[in-house]
Amino acid sequence: MPYPEDHFLNRELSWLAFNERVLAEAAREELPVLERVKFLAITASNFDEFFMVRVGALQFMRDKGLRAKDPSGLTPSQQWDQIHERVSAFIARQYEILGLHLIPLMREKGIRRLLPDELTPTQRTHLEDHFMEHIFPVLSPIALDESPRANIPALQIALLCSILSETNDKPSRRLVLFTLPSSLPRHITVPDAEGVQHAYLNLEDVLTLFLHHYFPSEKVTGSARFRISRNSDIAADDDAVEDLAAAMEGILDKRLQSPAIRIEIEEGARRDLVAAIRDMCEAKNAQVFTIPGELDLTAYFAIAGLQGFDALKVESWIAQTPPEIDPSESMFEAIKRSDILLHHPYEAFEPVVKLIEEAASDPNVIAIKQILYRTAKNSRIVAALVRAAEAGKHVTVLVELKARFDEARNLDRANDLLNAGAQIIYGVHGLKTHAKVCLIMRRESGHLVRYMHFGTGNYNEATSKLYTDISYLTCRTDYASDASAFFNTVTGRSRFVHFQKISMAPFGLRERLLSMIRSETERAKQKEHAEIMLKMNSLEDREMIEALYEASQAGVQIKLNVRGICCLRPGVKSLSEKISVISIIDRYLEHARIYIFRQGGRHSVFISSADFMNRNLSKRVELLVPVEDKEAKKRLIHILETHFTDTARGRTLRPDGTWHQATAPAKKALRSQEVFAKEAAKRSKQRNQAPDVLVPHMPKV
Repeated sequence: MPYPEDHFLNRELSWLAFNERVLAEAAREELPVLERVKFLAITASNFDEFFMVRVGALQFMRDKGLRAKDPSGLTPSQQWDQIHERVSAFIARQYEILGLHLIPLMREKGIRRLLPDELTPTQRTHLEDHFMEHIFPVLSPIALDESPRANIPALQIALLCSILSETNDKPSRRLVLFTLPSSLPRHITVPDAEGVQHAYLNLEDVLTLFLHHYFPSEKVTGSARFRISRNSDIAADDDAVEDLAAAMEGILDKRLQSPAIRIEIEEGARRDLVAAIRDMCEAKNAQVFTIPGELDLTAYFAIAGLQGFDALKVESWIAQTPPEIDPSESMFEAIKRSDILLHHPYEAFEPVVKLIEEAASDPNVIAIKQILYRTAKNSRIVAALVRAAEAGKHVTVLVELKARFDEARNLDRANDLLNAGAQIIYGVHGLKTHAKVCLIMRRESGHLVRYMHFGTGNYNEATSKLYTDISYLTCRTDYASDASAFFNTVTGRSRFVHFQKISMAPFGLRERLLSMIRSETERAKQKEHAEIMLKMNSLEDREMIEALYEASQAGVQIKLNVRGICCLRPGVKSLSEKISVISIIDRYLEHARIYIFRQGGRHSVFISSADFMNRNLSKRVELLVPVEDKEAKKRLIHILETHFTDTARGRTLRPDGTWHQATAPAKKALRSQEVFAKEAAKRSKQRNQAPDVLVPHMPKV
């Protein structure tokens, strides 16, 4: 019998609770001010994607009159209404933190946003010169007729201006639109600000100040600033697509003109201009928010990263090289010696990059196969694959063109690789390929040895410094056979066969996890100690939640570390009393997926690219990889156990869906990310402290 609706939390409201936890970090008084500013910017960036994808999907369902309920029992319209209420309160809190706390602190420390009426004559002259040289030639005013309709780019700040013109003594009024492209810096530095280390004006303030240059002999009678988000929940129809690359280019064009789902208008705008904005953006079905301050708080990423203000930032944790790796030797030798587990970013992603770069130049390497989902802007990994292909190695790369918001970059990467002679696959029909795997084939002493990297995160050197992830490097032959079979399946339409070690979605990964949960359930029913520890980004899949409920009712002790969405209700009597859920929000974005099942004390330990979400388990190509190396297993168990004791940054989920900060005296609070940083540093030192001489401990005299 299916579980009733009140046993599940709504996905969208659970995500909003996650963003509220991120915002709580911006309010932490013990954090340096620029670290708090960074968290504020993260919440704004999160909201942009949430509206464009999740709210966009809800809007589509509302517009179609669909009333299907989600597992928690809410219709699309009910979800829409509750989202608007929660978001309105969230925005008020964002600007409260910014205006009452962060701006005064930044001013005190020498960082100040100036307003036009605060400028000295010299500063105004400087800004006018800058405007005429760098801004005036770039922007183009667009005149609007009485029924304004304009193609306004999503997420760009726009100004709607009212212009008064007098011709033949007859005044006339027209509306003119400006959009501020991302190619122009949002912040314009102002020189010679007394007592201020870094003074700046926002780009929209500079434009407003010098608007008159666009309209000689006319008068600017008013302006209003706004920003729109468009529905990006638009995907290619695989059944009707013959050329996926061309189809994705068409999708990108469609997104430029998709319906507005959110309109942000800066507080203080004239009513007639607000009405014109709503009409222009066809706001009938959009959510409209009046913003009590400057628009687009993602611009504060630039402030958080300002040079010369290290005292206002958190002390950096240096990415370490583990003792298993000698930087002077080949990565092939290191992996051949033993399996290697890397915990990023405490341990550097560099060994993974080095492995692929070595493979590109090593004459004994004959082939490289890899999945690319998201990559860095100037990716060393892509560059290495290009060099390998140009050197005549057999390079096969599956580039996922359907990676949302990275489609354009991935199209470019695919073309670069294609031009270098690599064999390119544009994803898999009907599915997104989200697996993280690289397979390298190398001739050694007349034999073919296969080296592999399995990961929980993307092949992205930039985000590897910001996200916590796991890398597993091995050359085990049974894993190698599986990796080869996996690539044959996704690139060659080979019939799926069950692998020896790994599991693949959508052909068995879900079933493997369910079998592990049910195995622990049966052990508990036999009065055996049973335990499950799971770490993931999101928990939404109904079948997995119900399996966990059943395990709890059988007596399995279940500990969940869920960063974001969690639709499971823990701690409910007779349902989930044995389940606890913790979420860690700290310096790094928790991104690793680690799944551990006690199995009578012979722990089964897995890493995965997949969360417990329906899309991951049923609609994507994902991998679940068992970790069998004794030391690697021990470390992964330690990672989860440490997370579950975090009383500094850990928050626990209650049955009603609210999250609560763990309480502990400040001096005794345990902060898991700090523990991992210190442990990585300690492990790194082991490599440099191998003694040449054995020194005995002597008794004290």
